[in-house]
Amino acid sequence: MRMFKTLAATVLGLAAFLLFAMGTPAQAQRPHYLHALSDLREARELLQTDHRPGFVGARDHAIEEIDRAIEEVKAAVRDEGRNPHHTPPPQSGGDPNRPLRSSLTLLNEAHRDIAEGTDETGHRGLQERALHHIDEAREALEHAMHGIEREHRY
Repeated sequence: MRMFKTLAATVLGLAAFLLFAMGTPAQAQRPHYLHALSDLREARELLQTDHRPGFVGARDHAIEEIDRAIEEVKAAVRDEGRNPHHTPPPQSGGDPNRPLRSSLTLLNEAHRDIAEGTDETGHRGLQERALHHIDEAREALEHAMHGIEREHRY
């Protein structure tokens, strides 16, 4: 009887382990796209609060590119069977007093996360397109930052 109980407990334990192992998708071990999504959203939020007059064009272009990157990453997240609305907090908090620099830092982190992620066969190049949009947004912000620095020198 004792051996039957031990065998039953072992079988149940193994069944529970297999149930949990099969229920957890392999992608759950790679949260790169989810981290990038939260960083992109935070960068966009910071940029939307910066209303300096000389920065409007570059800001709007950067926000457009961030929105495009967000759409690409959301598609990749959905392809992995995840919910794009449940993301971890941004890896580094933004500083509302330094929206340009904070946004650039967040974009760099999102770029790194997406580059570290895998471009699954079903993604159809989403990773490459998202990286391109992030690069465009970073370029717009860097251009704006150089323009603002030049204004303060004179």
